[in-house]
Amino acid sequence: MTPPSKQIRIASQNLKHGGIQTGDGRPDDRWPTIAADLRTVQPDIVCLQECHGWSDHLRAQVYRAEQDLGMRLAGLVRGRAVGGNAVFYRPEAMAQCGWADAYAQETYTGLGVALFDVAGWSQRLAVASTHLTTTSAEAAIDEAMRVADRITRYSAYGVMIGDINTHPVRDGGRAPDAATAKPLDRAARWDSDDQPDRRVAHRLHRAGLVDAADHLAQKSGDTRLYAPTGHGGIRVDQALVTAPLTAKLTTYERVETASDHTGIVIGIDL
Repeated sequence: MTPPSKQIRIASQNLKHGGIQTGDGRPDDRWPTIAADLRTVQPDIVCLQECHGWSDHLRAQVYRAEQDLGMRLAGLVRGRAVGGNAVFYRPEAMAQCGWADAYAQETYTGLGVALFDVAGWSQRLAVASTHLTTTSAEAAIDEAMRVADRITRYSAYGVMIGDINTHPVRDGGRAPDAATAKPLDRAARWDSDDQPDRRVAHRLHRAGLVDAADHLAQKSGDTRLYAPTGHGGIRVDQALVTAPLTAKLTTYERVETASDHTGIVIGIDL
């Protein structure tokens, strides 16, 4: 099956405490607004992070999300932390052929990979909704490489998308001053010389993954693609694709939602 638009659109959104509560657990139902905002970009696949409370009450929020998005859950995974990461898809556009969560506990928030059959492609599409740890670059490198290992093992066509929580390989000169960061963020995201710590991005680059925003910015000269997406003025939300998908990348977009992160969307030509 192929989407009518002849491209696959993959969106990602960090929900901020599930989109249904505050940081201290009080009800704060922002989900309907988030869902409506995501629908405006007409995604075929939606990757969500910080799915706090989505496994509670017989997964009532999951079924609500399926109705609100007009999608089906490919998989919801939890690691050692509260919350987790989810992948949804539009069944009339995509055909799911697998959900791999055997390595769910290898990252703090959970590692799961959705696999899809795509008409005309020789291999499956592997998509991981990703939320890396914030504690240190060293810990984030370990988690990032575990995600990269999974998506590249399952297919040559892999997408690692979500809250990468670190500086990207390039930001178009938009890196904020370390002095403006909270002490914990400064220790985790800047090196001892107060320069942006890009070790996670460089390691993923060495592993063969390409930053979609940077790739399209370099190609088009549009530096607006480097705009920050999360706390501290950093483009923490990123879409990284395997090298064979770079020629198929058509778009990278941002979507403002009722969360503390800007959503991102990539288009992949069929």
